[in-house]
Amino acid sequence: MFTNRHGEPRVGLIIFLTIFLIIAIPLAVWGFRVATSDIKGQGDSIIKKNSATNRISAQERFEDLYADIKASDAKIGPAKQAVKVDPSTVNTTNLTGLVNYCLDVVGDYNAEARKYTSADFRAIDLPAEISSMDPATDCK
Repeated sequence: MFTNRHGEPRVGLIIFLTIFLIIAIPLAVWGFRVATSDIKGQGDSIIKKNSATNRISAQERFEDLYADIKASDAKIGPAKQAVKVDPSTVNTTNLTGLVNYCLDVVGDYNAEARKYTSADFRAIDLPAEISSMDPATDCK
């Protein structure tokens, strides 16, 4: 098969087949990876989402964010009182900073609540989303 009529090797054919295999095998592997990438990606995302590390991290993050929201919201009332008593630049700046921080943390919580890897791991006693209508978390 790889020799001519005289028993001599067909060097050209051997070189052609070698080059073909060097190109064809990687292309076939690449094509298979492309063809199965969607299902592989879905499976990998489920594995990552359901990992113990992700579950614990997401739940702890919700707890931390909610505690930060409650604490910063509670600090806004006294800061407003301080501005009423002494409307200095320092007190006004402190109040503005507290309100902005509280709003930032509310945004972080709500974003986390919509993330694929986090949404399912919020503790049952935590809100699905922070409402601006709840006086305990309205940052006012």
